[in-house]
Amino acid sequence: MGDLLDEVLDAYGGAERWRSIVTITARGQLGGLLPKRFPGSRLSNFAVEVTLAEQRTVLHDFPRPGQRAVFDHGEARIETSDGEAIDTRTDPRSAFFGLSGIRRNVRWDPLDTTYFAGYAFWNYLTAPHLLTHHGVTVTDGGPCQQSGRQWRRLLATFPADINTHCRQQTFYVDADGLIGRHDFLAEPVGSWANAALLCSRYRCIDGIPFATRRRVFPRGPGGSVLSWPTLLALDFDEIEISH
Repeated sequence: MGDLLDEVLDAYGGAERWRSIVTITARGQLGGLLPKRFPGSRLSNFAVEVTLAEQRTVLHDFPRPGQRAVFDHGEARIETSDGEAIDTRTDPRSAFFGLSGIRRNVRWDPLDTTYFAGYAFWNYLTAPHLLTHHGVTVTDGGPCQQSGRQWRRLLATFPADINTHCRQQTFYVDADGLIGRHDFLAEPVGSWANAALLCSRYRCIDGIPFATRRRVFPRGPGGSVLSWPTLLALDFDEIEISH
């Protein structure tokens, strides 16, 4: 674990505090261009619970009230509120590619959305602790200047057993040790989906700072962030931590 990652973990409350967390529950709003592909409510008002120690996310009242969507170690399920399985897809990521992926350029079904939103919420809400998982390789990418700001960079390579946007990702760290930008290729969306997630409006919850405003924009030449369109607009209104 490099010095910069240690500094980032300290800025986010410390590794020991993160290891004590069981679940993170959040409520908020989701908008932007990408959720137009989602079915039903499009998660416009969401309630989500992620488990820190394992790849598990529960989206409540999706795709309809009284049901829940479960992302569980790469599997996607729709269940009743009592946990009875309604529909299951054991390898949902593969459905985004090849001929079966053509429909997903326009419209996603509930299990597509469960998989993508499930792993994305798990990644976003558990970072930077996410970078300490077994098999994740993190190196110091050095300083850089982007969008008129000075950053330090963490370059992360994820193993195949962690569900995430892509294997190589870059986290931009500000002078306070907080992640202000996160670059990735959203592979399930398309091979063209080079994106930058901008994080702001940090709020401290139980000693841990969380970015409550997150916006995803396309990346242009030289790593520049394009101002349009807004691919994803994510706002957290409430965040609760269970130890």
